[in-house]
Amino acid sequence: MTLTEIKRILEKRKYNLINTLENGREEIELSRQHQIYGAIKEMQNILKIIDYHQEEEIKNDFNFKLSQEQDNTVFQKMTLKFKKKIKMDVEE
Repeated sequence: MTLTEIKRILEKRKYNLINTLENGREEIELSRQHQIYGAIKEMQNILKIIDYHQEEEIKNDFNFKLSQEQDNTVFQKMTLKFKKKIKMDVEE
């Protein structure tokens, strides 16, 4: 199961608990209401953790791609420009 699937399940469960708490408040014992409220807060914390890890995964993947790019020195960049210019002059 992926983080996205887990997140979707937790968001759905959180939504259902909020609806239960809002719509059945008069029928639910106070201690049970506190348990539901605590469960909602726990789900919010877990969802924040999932969001954090998804953002870190994207950031790390981006940094990994950047680290694989070849760094050219100034001399290498100048050489490439001259080669391109010469190639363009020859084609004309």
